[in-house]
Amino acid sequence: MYARMFFVMIAALISSRIVLNALGETDYGIYSVVGGVVTIVSFLNGALSSSTSRFLAYQLGCGDFRELCDTFSASLTLHIAVAAIAVLVGETIGLWFLLHKMVIPPERMMAALWVYQFSIVTVVFTFTQVPYSATLIAHERFSIYAYVGLYEAFATLGIAFLIKYAPADRLIFYALLLMMNKIGIQLFYRYYTSRCYKECRFRRIKDKSLYETLMGYSGWDLFGGMAMVCQGQGVSIVLNMFLGPAVNAARAIATQIEGAVNQFITNIMVSARPSVIKSFAQQDYDTMYELTFRIMKYAWMLMLAIILPLCFEMRYILRIWLVDVPNHTLYFSIIVLIGSLLQTIHSAQLMAYHAIGRIKAGNVEGGTMMMMALPVSYCILRFGGRAEWCLVSIVLLNFIAQLNGLRLIHKYVPFSLRSLFRTVYLPIGKVTLCAVVVPMFVYCLMPEGGVRFVCNVAFTELSIGLLVWFVGLSARERTMVMNLVKHKICAKLQH
Repeated sequence: MYARMFFVMIAALISSRIVLNALGETDYGIYSVVGGVVTIVSFLNGALSSSTSRFLAYQLGCGDFRELCDTFSASLTLHIAVAAIAVLVGETIGLWFLLHKMVIPPERMMAALWVYQFSIVTVVFTFTQVPYSATLIAHERFSIYAYVGLYEAFATLGIAFLIKYAPADRLIFYALLLMMNKIGIQLFYRYYTSRCYKECRFRRIKDKSLYETLMGYSGWDLFGGMAMVCQGQGVSIVLNMFLGPAVNAARAIATQIEGAVNQFITNIMVSARPSVIKSFAQQDYDTMYELTFRIMKYAWMLMLAIILPLCFEMRYILRIWLVDVPNHTLYFSIIVLIGSLLQTIHSAQLMAYHAIGRIKAGNVEGGTMMMMALPVSYCILRFGGRAEWCLVSIVLLNFIAQLNGLRLIHKYVPFSLRSLFRTVYLPIGKVTLCAVVVPMFVYCLMPEGGVRFVCNVAFTELSIGLLVWFVGLSARERTMVMNLVKHKICAKLQH
C-alpha cells in the first residue's frame, strides 16, 4: 500500500496541473472553496466513520459474529440518517452561505451552484458507504483497497484530460465526472463486501443500547471532526473572505500536495489500525503499544524520505509542474508538508487512542486547541498579517494538541515513557537531524535546475536509507527485515 502510493501521488500531481491549466486560477479556486462548503457537513460522517471502524474491528477481535452483524446494520442506519441531515443542512444553511457570503464572480455563480449540488450528491453517497469500506478494512483486505485507490487516481487523471473536450462549461463538466466516478467506486465497494462478508446484510436493529453506544462514541468524535473542519475548510473560507478565490487556488494546490503525501501514511495507519484494536480487545496491551510505537517510528521515517527533498526543491517542482504558479503557493506547500511530517506521530497515537475507546477528553481538549486556528487566522488577516501565518498557526496548534493527546493515552492505559523516548523519539531525532545536512549542502552548492533536483533526491534518499538502517532501526528490527527478505526470496525461488 505504501509503494502503490507513489503512482497515486504522481497521478494526483499531474492531474492538478492539467486541471489548473484547463479551468484557470479563478475556477480552480472556486471548485476548491465551494466543495469545502459541503465538506463542512461531512464532519458528521467522519465521526461516525471512526466509530464504525473501531467497533467492527473490536467485534472481530472478540470473535462475536452476532454482535458484528448488529454493529454493521446499526451503523448503516445511522449513516443513512446522517446523510439525510447533510442534505437538509447543505440545501439550507450551506446554500445560503454560498449565495450570500462567498466571494465568487457573478458570472461564475451558476457554475458554482452546479458544483455545489454535485458535491452534495457525492457526500451523501460517501456517508452511506462507510460501513462497507470499514468492514473491508476490519478484515484487513488491503489489496482490494489498494487496487481501487490506484483506479481512482488514474481515473481522476483521465477526467483531467477530458476537461478540454467538455461539451459545456468546463467547471461543471469536471465536477459532474468526478461525482460519477466517486459513485461508481462506492457502488463497487458495496457489491464486493456484500458478496464476501455475511455481516454486510442490512436488517433492522431495535436494540437502542447499541445505537447509544455508537452515538456515544461518535458524539465526542463529532467535536474532533468539527475542529478539523474549522482548520481545513474554515480557514479556506476566511482566506476567501479577505483575499478572494486566487488565494484559494494556492491553498488548493498546497492541499493537493499535502493530500497526496498524506496518503502514504494514511495507508500505513489503515493497515495497522485493525491489529491495534484487536490487541486491545484481547487485553494484550504490550502488543498494542509495541505495534503503535513501531508505526510511529516507521511512519516518520517513511514520511521524512518523501518530504525532505520536496521541501528543498519545492520552487523548482512548482515551476515545472504548474508553469504559472499562483502567489503564496510555494510557502503554503512547504508549511503543509512540515505539518504533515509532525502529524505522523499524532496519527499513530490515534490508533491506540481509538482502540482504548475513551475519547471524550481528547476530543474536547485537542479539538478546542485545533479550532483556535479559525479565530487566530481571522485575527491575522484582519490586522494585515500574511496568509502564510494562518497555516503556521495550524501547524503549531496541532503540535500542542498532539502533546496533550500523548498525555491522555498514558493516563488511560499507562506505558513506559522511557521506552517511548528510547524506541521512537531518539531514533527519529537522530535520523532527522543528520538527514537534513545532505539536501541543505546540495541546495547551497548547486544552482536551481534539473541536475540539482536529481542529485538532491538521489543523495537524500540514499542518506536517509543508510541512516534508517544503521541508526533508526534496532538490531532486532534489522534481523526481522533480513529474515523477511530471505523468506520472500526463498518463496520466489520455490515458485
